[in-house]
Amino acid sequence: MRTSFISYTRAASILASILLSANAASADDVRGLRSDKLVEKTHVVDLRIGHGHADLVVRRTVHNGGPRHDQATFYIDMPSGAVAVGLRTLGTLDGKPHWFDGELLEAEKAAARYRELTGVGGYYPKDPALLSWRSQNLLALQVFPCPPGEDKTIEYTLRLPTQYRDGRHHLDLTAALGTEELPAAATVSPMIAGEALFVGDTRQKAPAQISLKEAVDLSVAPASEKPVEGALASVGFGKQKNVVHFHVAAAPALSRVPRGAHVVVLIDASRSLDQEQVEAEVAMTRAYLSHFPDARAAVFTFDRAVHASKKGFVSVREALAGLDGSQIVLRNGSHIDEALSRADALLAALPENTPKRILALTDTRTRQELTPERLRGQLSKSGALLHVGVVDSAFSTTLTRDDTHAWAAMTRPTGGLVWQASMDTADQSDEPRKVYEELARPKRIDHFQVHAQGIAQEALVAPEALAEGESFEDLRLSDKQVPFVEVTGELWATPVRRVLVADEAENRRWAGLVFGSNLLHSIEEADMMSLAVMGRAVSPVTSYLAIEPGVRPSTEGIEEFSASGWGFGSSNCRLYGSHRAKPPQISMFDKQAFLKDELSRGLAACGGAGKKATVGLESTLEEIVSVRATIDGEKAGAKLVTCLEEAAWGIELPGAFASVWQGFTVVL
Repeated sequence: MRTSFISYTRAASILASILLSANAASADDVRGLRSDKLVEKTHVVDLRIGHGHADLVVRRTVHNGGPRHDQATFYIDMPSGAVAVGLRTLGTLDGKPHWFDGELLEAEKAAARYRELTGVGGYYPKDPALLSWRSQNLLALQVFPCPPGEDKTIEYTLRLPTQYRDGRHHLDLTAALGTEELPAAATVSPMIAGEALFVGDTRQKAPAQISLKEAVDLSVAPASEKPVEGALASVGFGKQKNVVHFHVAAAPALSRVPRGAHVVVLIDASRSLDQEQVEAEVAMTRAYLSHFPDARAAVFTFDRAVHASKKGFVSVREALAGLDGSQIVLRNGSHIDEALSRADALLAALPENTPKRILALTDTRTRQELTPERLRGQLSKSGALLHVGVVDSAFSTTLTRDDTHAWAAMTRPTGGLVWQASMDTADQSDEPRKVYEELARPKRIDHFQVHAQGIAQEALVAPEALAEGESFEDLRLSDKQVPFVEVTGELWATPVRRVLVADEAENRRWAGLVFGSNLLHSIEEADMMSLAVMGRAVSPVTSYLAIEPGVRPSTEGIEEFSASGWGFGSSNCRLYGSHRAKPPQISMFDKQAFLKDELSRGLAACGGAGKKATVGLESTLEEIVSVRATIDGEKAGAKLVTCLEEAAWGIELPGAFASVWQGFTVVL
């Protein structure tokens, strides 16, 4: 009995230290049950980053330097949002190394089988590994036996969601992976061959070898030319219960400046503008033309007449040089109709497939007869795209589309827009050039709208515009299936439409990833099984059990007295006394409802009936170990808060509370 007592004492001590530090720790904990000479030797990760998710195949090897077969226990600090979706153990088959895949089982069944396979008795020897849930941030992996003087290797797969921003799919690992003594070493590559891989903002040749001893941002840049990509998951898990997730990603570059373009810029030199505004027009022209390095350009000024170079189209460099030191004399008259007609004629002489652009910079103050319809008639030959920049302040640099302007009726049929434009002529930075790039190519999807069948439109809070390289994402529980999501918008004046259809692979991914999300707390335990099975994920109701043919002597099983939670490692398993009484059937017991009923009675008894309260509890088996209460309108330490906490401490948990550790948040 001495060995059993020592094992039990050691297990209890280790378990207590793990539970006390679980929330504060940012590293894994690896220990042997019988000896501190069981240590981890290697921790390597094959990390692949895709569009919307990343998979981490984690391979870990321990060495048992102790004198007896031992159990290795890994307490795995989970990255934010991660779920475990696979388990394998390395053993021997027909004298050769062989990986034995884990099976996803109901948590109680997995725990019971693990106890059976690791215990002393007449069972046919099998060597199991159990990967089970402790909390959303913590998993336990138990491996038995680890033979004395030998290595033991185990492998599990983690899946994490990625975030799309700045034109790349990012995996933000905000904490180290591995133990303090042995951080994980990772091989990182894109899931889609050929995509660019980044560590931080530095591009790396794939596969890249990195250490995960500290936080790191890993990302891939999609190679697709499509302006909008995305995916939809709609997973039913009960009557009027669905997990819905979709993301919409705008391409890193929604468009490109056309090569070989011919561009005409019209500068308003009428007296309705002041000299500073005309100088701003010249600065706008520079910023705009700088994005057409291989284009041919012509710059006209206009008042009552059109003033143009006899050379016609010249290089952008020469066109810009012509603006240097030029003093534009302001005159009466705003004959923009004549300027548009001259530009149209000049461009019409070019081959049909030549990219043609007109930028008219003006205050749009013209004679009344120049209606948008009449002005539109001046562009009947060339088919050029027309932008109009309505010149405003010369003291800041802004560019904003104005679809309400009357002249939009003239520009939109060409594919162009009316813009409210200003320019800080004193700004010598690159910022004005960046702002005015949007006149050279569309950089955002405007009038962005998302329509999801089954979700009320007012329930979707989408941005008005989706900039290139950015994304919109939505995750929710819905009472209806969402078979498709329609995304609409405009690139300048050109309509954009994309329909996302629910995809089976995406459904499976998010059936699992939901256990790493904030939706978990809104899903009842009785509804979790179908999601966990579909997503192949470790959850509060499922565990992975991998079994290989055993070679150990049966006398090397884990002692009965070391089995209270730690030795057999079940998140939902305990020993019911030496008589081995059959544990109660608890699978249908609603722990949350039980606690809510008890606490509601306690709040009423304290005189708080009708008050809104939140109570945070932690339990280990049938013991409450932590209580934190808040009540609306009551300060911490107030009489009513103290009374409710005392009522919580007085709750007697039934045998259904069999988890080694579990946390609850109860809202009253």
